[in-house]
Amino acid sequence: MYKLWMHARANIKKTKSVSATLVVMFLIAALLLNVGLLVAIRYGSFFGQLKEELAPADAYFALPQAVYTQQVQDYISQNEHVKKVQTNEALALGAEITQKGKKRSYTVLLQNMDEKREISKWKYVGEHRPATEMSVYVPDIFKAVGGYQLGDKMTLHYTDQTTGEKRQLTFTVQGYTEDIFFSSTDTGMMGFYLPQETYRQVADILQGPSYRMHLVHTRLDEVKSASAVEAGIRQTLGLDSSSLMAGDSDAMLIALDIELIELSRCMMATMIAAMMVLFALIIVVVCLLVVRFRIVNSIEDDLMKIGSLKAIGYTGRQIRLSLLIQYLLIAGLGSLLGIGASYGLLPSISMIFEQQSGLKWEQGFDVGISASALLVLLAVVVLVVVLATRRVNHLSPIRALRGESTVHKYRHNMLPLERAHGPLSVTLAGKSILQNIKQNIMVVMIMIAVTFAGAYGIIMYYNTAIDTKAFAEVPGMEITNVIAALNAKEDQSSTVAAIKDMEHVRLVQYLDEVKLEVDGTQVSSYVMGDYAGKQTRLVYEGRYPQKDGEIVLAGILADRIGKGVGDLVAVRWGDSEETFRVTGLSNGSSMGGLNTSIRTADMRRLNADFKPQILYIYLDTGTDSASFIERLNDTFDSQTLLSVTNFDKGLAEGMASYQNIVAAMGLAMLIITLAVVTLVLYFMISSSVIRQKRDLGVQKAIGFTTFQLMNQLSLTYVAPVAVGAAAGSLLGALYTNPMMSVAMRGVGIMKAGFLVDPLWVVAFGLGTVVFSYLLSLLTTWRIRKISAYALVTE
Repeated sequence: MYKLWMHARANIKKTKSVSATLVVMFLIAALLLNVGLLVAIRYGSFFGQLKEELAPADAYFALPQAVYTQQVQDYISQNEHVKKVQTNEALALGAEITQKGKKRSYTVLLQNMDEKREISKWKYVGEHRPATEMSVYVPDIFKAVGGYQLGDKMTLHYTDQTTGEKRQLTFTVQGYTEDIFFSSTDTGMMGFYLPQETYRQVADILQGPSYRMHLVHTRLDEVKSASAVEAGIRQTLGLDSSSLMAGDSDAMLIALDIELIELSRCMMATMIAAMMVLFALIIVVVCLLVVRFRIVNSIEDDLMKIGSLKAIGYTGRQIRLSLLIQYLLIAGLGSLLGIGASYGLLPSISMIFEQQSGLKWEQGFDVGISASALLVLLAVVVLVVVLATRRVNHLSPIRALRGESTVHKYRHNMLPLERAHGPLSVTLAGKSILQNIKQNIMVVMIMIAVTFAGAYGIIMYYNTAIDTKAFAEVPGMEITNVIAALNAKEDQSSTVAAIKDMEHVRLVQYLDEVKLEVDGTQVSSYVMGDYAGKQTRLVYEGRYPQKDGEIVLAGILADRIGKGVGDLVAVRWGDSEETFRVTGLSNGSSMGGLNTSIRTADMRRLNADFKPQILYIYLDTGTDSASFIERLNDTFDSQTLLSVTNFDKGLAEGMASYQNIVAAMGLAMLIITLAVVTLVLYFMISSSVIRQKRDLGVQKAIGFTTFQLMNQLSLTYVAPVAVGAAAGSLLGALYTNPMMSVAMRGVGIMKAGFLVDPLWVVAFGLGTVVFSYLLSLLTTWRIRKISAYALVTE
């Protein structure tokens, strides 16, 4: 065994550059695989550990003071689905907070940190300081994204709901917190914790019932019962169905369950982890192809050495074992370095995820996952080496000593030079391609794999950094510029007409959201008079409702209730029930994908008192939404216009963290793709220069210039690279959306529709080919230093 070990070490020393290239490739593969597995397995379990530690409610209901009646309290406490109730008071405040020089809008829940809690607890994250006057403890995301440090002043800019005056509250940040429901921008509200004295002081400043909020945390018989409890509360209060999006904060009811919270906070990390594991597997496949290529070539190059070993008594099994030890050492070293480097990379990845989820994930060394990643990589290396070295057993010592790997001593002349036309260097390159068809097939396969991943990265980068329209449609919202909540108690026909006639207004239309029950499942439903005017088309199968009794189901809802296009469903609102025919299936992650779309006329059949209230206002391209809102508020009073939302601003703020994460992932995939192409070409060209030294020496001796030889070798590899890059780019363009549909299916995106710009994909493919050609020339530049005599004799 010791002699075999020495043989393996000698082989590695003999091919240092080749071995180093393989080490780097395995390093990349192990790094991506270990990080992907850690995120996929441990990130979700980290959230589970948080749930065990903080004991969150199964669902919470946020009710304003005006609707938190004794009747509601009795209903909740006596409900058959509710097993435990905890009610906490809070102050709800719509405010703008400056983060790194930019103001961002939040709905802030100011809570008393000294209030006792048995469920839905919170905890400190990292270092914190004792409370002083006007202290505040904020979600950790304000440190990760906003840059707030301990002792910094945080000012909340708000509009007084009674007087309409602009005011502000200034606090001193004394620590960072984590609670399950109110620590991420994706969960709707941000929980700020104040010492009891500070809370009372702020409550005295924020006078009026509109600021008072009651948070009812409930433990249920099952999480799915949350929608039934919510429906009962609405029915008890007699809230109009349009109040889901109403501007009247006194009539708002907010309800979220723990499953939706977990989905929103862990969704992005899960998707990115899946991408990383897939990309890692692609790199592993590339590594294995390169290892096989190297083994096959080393057997060809070292035939006489193998013959000598067999002649002095080494068996085929021992020779194969020495090769196995050689590549296990290389793969093991690269994998161990990659796994070690992955733990250094994890804090940066955690920080990126923290910008979206608000979770401060700190992962230590995980023996199980890292050992599994290492064993998987080593196991596939063993498999490839065993398969690639089978021919060693059948080599005759005599034939091997003659340098004959097979009984066929001569190859067929695939491209006789006397019949060829064109430049001699190009002809020789074509001849080499035809004579090394297996090698070129392998190059094509490698390029298909890496350019597929690169094209995927380019497409995702394009959708998050260049043209974000398709990315903005992922949540399933109608994309507009401004949303106005009108007073439904009055006829607003003249108001709508006046808004439509305002300068820079392109289109206005009602789009409300209501709560319905579809085949026994509580869902949210969009209500619109005529879907022909809908600007964001989300239906991927069938069509939007056009006639009475038609409905569109979100794809994830259709799967849950087992319905498809053409089927009938029972739709209930209160005591009214109607039968609807499904005309289409739509994308969208709103309410976890449990949403529908119906016409206003059908909603009025279910609820005769329904009145459209939410007006979507579409502006001309380039119009500033903030300036338009100012004109809108100056034109109409608060009795007509209950509230106005700057959708453009909210969309930009909501998408920012997702865009940053996906764009960074796409860019990283592109960089890694080019790195892998560099390593593969360097490996193969270096091997070719060594193997073809005699041929190159003869050519140099008869008058070929260094550049001609460089060009000849480069063209030999550029042809299969071009074929592979073209195929990989095409596959990336065709299958990025199907892949994303699988990855995002759990959040309601059943058929992804990301934009695939042909120019970007073609440019990437051409860029890869040009990059490969220039890299090949650079790699073959070493030929200039070698004399014809040395090339022939060494």
